[in-house]
Amino acid sequence: MLKYLAIGSIALLTLTGCGEGNESMNSTNNGNGKAEEVNTGATGSSGIVAGSMEPSLTLDSISNGQATFTYKVQNQTEKVQTVVFPSSQKYDYKLYNEEGEVLVTYSANKSFIKQVEKEEVKQADTLEYTITLDSLAKGSYTLEIWLAVENEEDFKKTIDFTVE
Repeated sequence: MLKYLAIGSIALLTLTGCGEGNESMNSTNNGNGKAEEVNTGATGSSGIVAGSMEPSLTLDSISNGQATFTYKVQNQTEKVQTVVFPSSQKYDYKLYNEEGEVLVTYSANKSFIKQVEKEEVKQADTLEYTITLDSLAKGSYTLEIWLAVENEEDFKKTIDFTVE
């Protein structure tokens, strides 16, 4: 009898231990209606925890009225993300002067092929674009950039800079 009790206890403990691994994954709502998984356990984590596609914009250089920027969107999620572009245009931007007037809109005088393009972005990978603005006079500017996708607000970044 004691033998059966010991075997039953071991089986019960084993089954209980197996179920705890799944409880470290919780679903949260990030406020925009999209559910994300949050890994609250320490085992099996890849270092990226329930993030999103994170945009960044950096000023690389300013020289002789020319400014160069790097615009990146990094996959901070634990899954491969697919970015859908409705045309061959990958990004758009507006350059403002210090009074807030639009000086340049990237897409204003350009044509793009109307063909849906999909780009898969693996975990921790980035979409990266180099933007060069020429013929800038001395003054303060604001550059606003975003991916040319349906929900462009999700990927919008702004940077202020001065040409001296």
